[in-house]
Amino acid sequence: MAAETKERILEACERVIARSGLRGFRLSEVAREAGVSIGLLPYHFGDRDGLLQAALDHVNESAARRAVQDRPVADARARLTALLCSEFGDEAQLRAGSITWNELRAAAVFDRAQATALARSTSAWQGEVRALVQAASPGADAAPIALALTALVEGLSGRWLTGQLTAAEAQALLARLVDELLGPA
Repeated sequence: MAAETKERILEACERVIARSGLRGFRLSEVAREAGVSIGLLPYHFGDRDGLLQAALDHVNESAARRAVQDRPVADARARLTALLCSEFGDEAQLRAGSITWNELRAAAVFDRAQATALARSTSAWQGEVRALVQAASPGADAAPIALALTALVEGLSGRWLTGQLTAAEAQALLARLVDELLGPA
């Protein structure tokens, strides 16, 4: 499958979930939104769960790309802050990705397949954060700091999506907490 077609399908999947939630999620809606044949979805993603796992991975990959594109920096602390802050913003597709993540996270409480998919994606994201923490502060106990930071992003995301705080407020809080957790630069 062409990379741009896969990207279009995954972005369509995120928009459909953001609009309708998992209860209203239909493969036919994703295909229509992406402008592809419905047969293309199971052919390339296996089944509904395969598409949802790919959507979770896409949300993670998109955040990592945004962090590098929006704030190209060499310093590990700045890269860590940029990665965490890239989860918040005013772009429609970023918001759709965040809604998708939160919707699938909520569904994972009741659905073992979703819990497994979420655990895999969360582990990859947490591993990336852990590596940046370790690079930014070699003496730090990186694993619990990465766990705390990723959990914080998830909690702040819910508040941001429900209008309890702005993207700028979430980003400022994250930047401050990275500095406090890692100590002086």
